[in-house]
Amino acid sequence: MRKLTDTQIQSFNDNGYLLVEDALAPEDLNPLIAEFEEIVDTGATQLHENGELDSPFKTEGFDTRLAKITAQSPVVFQKLFSGAHTGPALFDLLVNPKLLDIAESLVGPEIMCHPAYRVRPKLPEHDRTLVPWHQDAGYMEPACDAVLQLTIWIPLIDATVENGCLEVIPHAHRDGVFRHRRVKGRPYLDIHPDALPDVEPVIVPVHFGSVLLFTNLTPHRSIPNVSNQVRWSVDTRYQNAAKPTGYQPEAGFLARSQKRHEDVVTSPAEFKQIRENHQPGPGPQRWAEEESHDA
Repeated sequence: MRKLTDTQIQSFNDNGYLLVEDALAPEDLNPLIAEFEEIVDTGATQLHENGELDSPFKTEGFDTRLAKITAQSPVVFQKLFSGAHTGPALFDLLVNPKLLDIAESLVGPEIMCHPAYRVRPKLPEHDRTLVPWHQDAGYMEPACDAVLQLTIWIPLIDATVENGCLEVIPHAHRDGVFRHRRVKGRPYLDIHPDALPDVEPVIVPVHFGSVLLFTNLTPHRSIPNVSNQVRWSVDTRYQNAAKPTGYQPEAGFLARSQKRHEDVVTSPAEFKQIRENHQPGPGPQRWAEEESHDA
């Protein structure tokens, strides 16, 4: 068990984020990389056989192959991006004891894996994977604004300034939820420019094996990927299982519990069933859609 130290917890509470170096070993992450590689390979092979790709790009590595494929077809990218993937290696990572120990340090021993986990293959110069300034709380119902929903952001290759690591605004998590906007034609919420806090942002490169923690109230964004790499990452969220998740479109699950041990999800098959059998409710509609008047 490797819980956070008191110093780390204090830093997280003060700044709204914390970089935890070497939280995971290669053996924690390599099975998920292999799972993604298999999906990419299967999809590329099928597309090539169907005449939709010039090549299956089999000589490309994990950090470049999906970009080559997506330049000709979005099909494989769409299978992986966001919360659609429910493979066994992903489940094993979501319930990895090392991550749950970190989460327990901040949200307590009754841990819900929040519905909105995300797989993020961030492609070079790709608008769909360029996420603007936002708070995760902006996507949730207002009743959860006071609930700590801890994000653990996990890169599957070194996340660098060049390939689009995250940028955070420290201390601003103390000021509640800023006004967001839902601009017509854009896939993401963003903090309205008039509401963006006047605080110097911090760019946070994260090496493979390290993780970045931040609160649901921490403003953050991903910076442009100007490399030739796919910056693969997973972000998962954990919270006190007794609190509402504030997000009905997808299903979360109980990941650790002393009080409800029999309800803890322990198998990839159960995880997959929960995700796929969930009857989605409406997403939070906190922000009215508006036209953009950006210059």
